[in-house]
Amino acid sequence: MEADRKLPRKQRYTATRIYHCLVEEQGYQGSYSSVKRYVRKKKFVLKLAAEGYLPLAQPCGHGQVDFGESLYYYSQSRERKGYALTVSFPQSNKDYTQFFPSQNQECLLEGLKRVFEHVGDVPPRLRFDNLSTAVVKVLEGGERELTDGFTRFMLHYHFRAEFCNPAAGNEKGSVENRVGYSRHNAFVPVPTVTSFEEFNEWLWEWCEKDAQRLHYKYKVPIQELCEADRDALLKLPEYPFPVFRYGALSVNKYGFAVIDTNKYDLAPTLAGKTVQAKIFFDHVEFYHDHQPVGRYRRSYGQDEELYDWTQYVGTLLKKPGAMEHTRFFKQLPQRWQEFLVQSRGRERKGALRLLDEIVRDGNAPLCEDVLSMAAENGRTDPDSIRQCYYMIARKEFRPKPLELRASTPKLRYDPNLTAYDELTGDASHA
Repeated sequence: MEADRKLPRKQRYTATRIYHCLVEEQGYQGSYSSVKRYVRKKKFVLKLAAEGYLPLAQPCGHGQVDFGESLYYYSQSRERKGYALTVSFPQSNKDYTQFFPSQNQECLLEGLKRVFEHVGDVPPRLRFDNLSTAVVKVLEGGERELTDGFTRFMLHYHFRAEFCNPAAGNEKGSVENRVGYSRHNAFVPVPTVTSFEEFNEWLWEWCEKDAQRLHYKYKVPIQELCEADRDALLKLPEYPFPVFRYGALSVNKYGFAVIDTNKYDLAPTLAGKTVQAKIFFDHVEFYHDHQPVGRYRRSYGQDEELYDWTQYVGTLLKKPGAMEHTRFFKQLPQRWQEFLVQSRGRERKGALRLLDEIVRDGNAPLCEDVLSMAAENGRTDPDSIRQCYYMIARKEFRPKPLELRASTPKLRYDPNLTAYDELTGDASHA
């Protein structure tokens, strides 16, 4: 491969050709993928050797941004890929990391926003790769055509974005190193993430604790060097940037709106109509005629169907026998699933009628509490459960006693009753 550099590009060894030569001439018994990995690494080393390095200054307050891929467990030891967004400050070697289920634009901007708010200020310059979520096209002369969402975010926080040359990640070596460091320390062993919010709160603590160690070069705590960075930061805007994107979606005949192959169930009456979606990194809100018609967690799976069971309770009243066979039945609260399966006939219809009332009142989160209270009192009939619902949702209002001021005058009330005696003919009190 080193000798190949003197040959025309089209006559150089490929990984496939090297593999066949090793097998035929050297009796190699390894795999092709091992050869391919070696060739890729060797090409990278040869390229760096040819280019060389330039010592770069690291101004105070300037930052670098990158995503790093990491595995996490989310349910019953099942694995998923997550993406840690790291913002590093090369001058002090301080970094901040937040973890997301994707590296789309919503996750990128939400991560940057969280770092800005955690620090309390904004870096004047940030260096990025040519992320598709930020860069539409690399133009001649090194200019970039940026995405609308990233441009609005950048203008709101008043920072300047710089981008590495294509395939030149070494131009932001600080954050590249910090991504690897956090992966080997904060993500080993593989974490179990049931809530990204809770895990990201833990990551803030981990980052601040890690900043107490000594800087590799200056041999003083990283946190002390960080003070120089803070002095060079920009003021945080008064109002935060709302990180979401709009989408106009058609609802198919089954009542689904589709985002990234995942189907979100809306009211059956919206079939064939267009709804507006506000797409956040962790949830999606749907509107029709400026009225909210649904809210779901955002799915990052493939071809997943998400249902809102509350929209179907009224329909189930007409066909209670089909309940267990519906797709959304498993979405009901667990206690209500068990209770409805055990009920039959009028009892089931009465229970569904109560459940419909609870949903229409906007008290769906109280569903399980209602059944829990009824079970504690040994009651399972719909009427008793309804009384439990009224006790929880419509609590008795008892006003506080009226507090009179100390300056209120006391009235003397000494009526003359002789007039009543004259009317009754009794003058004994005269």
